Amino acid sequence: MVKTSQYWSLFFIFMIGSTAGLMVIGVIGLFGKEALAGSGVEAAKAVIITGTAMGLFYALMNGLGRIIWGSVSDKIGRKNSIVIMSLLQGVMMIVFFYIGGKEWGLYLSAAIIGFNFGGNFALFPAITADFFGNKCVGTNYPWVFMAYGVGGIIGPILGGAMGDAKAWMWAFIPAGIALIIAGVIAMTLKPPVKSAA
Repeated sequence: MVKTSQYWSLFFIFMIGSTAGLMVIGVIGLFGKEALAGSGVEAAKAVIITGTAMGLFYALMNGLGRIIWGSVSDKIGRKNSIVIMSLLQGVMMIVFFYIGGKEWGLYLSAAIIGFNFGGNFALFPAITADFFGNKCVGTNYPWVFMAYGVGGIIGPILGGAMGDAKAWMWAFIPAGIALIIAGVIAMTLKPPVKSAA
């Protein structure tokens, strides 16, 4: 599996999706409070809003995203679902930077980003099985899932560094562009050609 271009494409797409989702988990509180304060929201209210955005909207939609994206992929295919999810997430990461200073914007962004982030956990095990077979999915999927670990390192570090530098744009905009690139790469996905026995 790891010798195929399909594996590395899946790894990259999952890594970028994980980087973005885990970055938001790591910084939504700090970014949200700063963005809301910049819009004139009192500090105490900003804490409540960001807590609600993360604890309710992101978490709830993350769970629903796993169920709904799984169902959607059964109807329109894994590839199409990954393309749509990645592109939507990319646009939302960019939009998030601009609307995160409004209460409704923080809630909407947290909900959509959480929804798409949750979708990763339905779509990537399924496409791994589709591409490389059900028989070895227990061995193969951990190699794909390592992308999540890489994203778990990159995302929080990127978000934290840009937060420390008060340069939030350089966290969200590049993550959004990378997700759009991942969506374009997903458009090229084709099952590997099985060699003759």
